[in-house]
Amino acid sequence: MTEENYNSNEFYHGILLDKTPSEIFSFAATGGGLEKWFIGKAEFRSPDNIKRNQGEIAQAGDKFQIDWLAKDLSVNGEVIEVKDNSVFRFTFGPLFIVTIIVKQHGARTLFTLKQEYAPGAARNDFAHINCCVCWAFFVTNLKSVAEHGIDLRETGSEDESLVNR
Repeated sequence: MTEENYNSNEFYHGILLDKTPSEIFSFAATGGGLEKWFIGKAEFRSPDNIKRNQGEIAQAGDKFQIDWLAKDLSVNGEVIEVKDNSVFRFTFGPLFIVTIIVKQHGARTLFTLKQEYAPGAARNDFAHINCCVCWAFFVTNLKSVAEHGIDLRETGSEDESLVNR
């Protein structure tokens, strides 16, 4: 992001990874994948309310609940769009829509996350900025986990000033 392309309604975070698009997509679109780098617990349920297996790719229309690791915080949402190994789009609480795009970039994989306000959502500048900062950490943690197997999230302290908490 630069000052010229800054937009207070949305943000993007991208990172290059030394894994295949399908490997990275599974980190973003499965409950088990999300729990490795982003969230403490993620559960997807089909439109018929059937719980998806932790390694199963979520599908459009699925509802989910995600619970933060070592925090009393959860978010509900719905999967809006899934394109095999390339696009995963979902509501993130009542305010936001998150779109994850995964694509081949030379010999590497480009992971791009976009968060924007949902249509009709009331602006919440704190939530927007907080998400922007937090996603930067979690996208970095994805690289650490996917490439090196090291999870940078802090679970031994309740200090909210820690960037990895």
